[in-house]
Amino acid sequence: MLSPGEVFLLTISALSPVLSVFIGGNAILHMAGTGAAIGFIGGGVLASAMALLFAELSASYPGAGGVYPALNTILGPRWTFPFVILRTVILFPLLAFFATGTGPYIRLFLPWMPQDVAALATLALACLIAAAQIKRGAKVIAAFLVIEVIALSVLSYAALTHFRAANIGLVLHPVAAAVGAGLAATPAASIALAVIAGASMTAGADWATFFAEDMLDAKRRMGPVVAWTGLIAAVVISVPVVLMILAMSDVGATLSSEAPMAHFMEETTGPLVTSLVSLGIIAAIFNGAIAVMMALSRQLHALGRDGVFPAPVNRVLRIVSPRTRAPTGALAVLLVVGGMCTFLGERRLVLLTSGNFSEYLLLGLAVIAGRRAGVLSEHFRIRLHPVVPIMALALSFSIVAANWADAETARVSMALLLAVFVAAFVWHEWSIRTGRGPVRLNGSDLE
Repeated sequence: MLSPGEVFLLTISALSPVLSVFIGGNAILHMAGTGAAIGFIGGGVLASAMALLFAELSASYPGAGGVYPALNTILGPRWTFPFVILRTVILFPLLAFFATGTGPYIRLFLPWMPQDVAALATLALACLIAAAQIKRGAKVIAAFLVIEVIALSVLSYAALTHFRAANIGLVLHPVAAAVGAGLAATPAASIALAVIAGASMTAGADWATFFAEDMLDAKRRMGPVVAWTGLIAAVVISVPVVLMILAMSDVGATLSSEAPMAHFMEETTGPLVTSLVSLGIIAAIFNGAIAVMMALSRQLHALGRDGVFPAPVNRVLRIVSPRTRAPTGALAVLLVVGGMCTFLGERRLVLLTSGNFSEYLLLGLAVIAGRRAGVLSEHFRIRLHPVVPIMALALSFSIVAANWADAETARVSMALLLAVFVAAFVWHEWSIRTGRGPVRLNGSDLE
């Protein structure tokens, strides 16, 4: 069984601070320029607040299904089933996104290796480690996490030693790279999208909930682990990005470069240190892939155990290694389907994994309804109720509005996610009306 500290390490690895800073940071700097500082600060505050919802629900109903045991008990299968299906659709591209993230960095050192091969090799090796006994896998992840911390520390040190007081004005009055050349004021809409993207990059404390059945005394300990992880992750991810913005010398060149974070590193530390940090990024992304496979395999196993999918699929997902107790059937499915998703390309993967509107909406409603019905335990309670659930409802509608306003890319993603949710809801209603009954969603093997 895992201690709270080991679950914390697995969770931090799954949300991958280096991936959020060096890859997510690049994307938000391109989107909002120096407004990325506001995006990560505001997003970090939102993400740490939303972690409290996961903490209260998972403390009351811990299980390998994450929060869906709580949602099913409080809101019922009518709303939980579409939520589960939507998360399942997103989960394979999410894993593929981790794997494809290693490609460009591996090719810096092995230029002859095709990017698809690098991604598939990453998945295969991560799957082997994830199939090991969970405590052994946690130790491997902890070792990689040290490298991740070093990479973030180097970036933070470089930023602190090159701090420019004048750049505070760039945070208060954000600018972005103009289409032609030079800089222009960042539009308010771009800053709003940056905050939503920042919340996504600093989120991930809920990964802890998937390890509930592997954790000692999960009902009492899960809530604090999730809550503290949410706060720590927000700080660890946001601070390096903000410091980097406060230390940029040639703002225009940095913001217009293909990889602003790498450009800043090379400018302040030189090519040798930048290459070493790139190795750290590879290790961090690989580390995240292992932790994500360990977490998602447990969620898939829980879904198979609940009989959510057709019988042959459920039988595969229920397979557990008699030696390591790892859900090897679910790991095999992740490897095969996730591997196929790596061929979708970065653009499609981003479209499929962004904008999950249903999560915060249903979490907020579940905490409000659960408190009213008295079905939430006393193991962990959010203070100043119902402030955080109301924030979650507002954030959910903001995600839909902000994504729908971007007709070029984000609207397509939002339309697809809405279609999946509605289709799953309609299918479940049809199942009930035709006498098959609601889908059974326990998501937990804990008493």
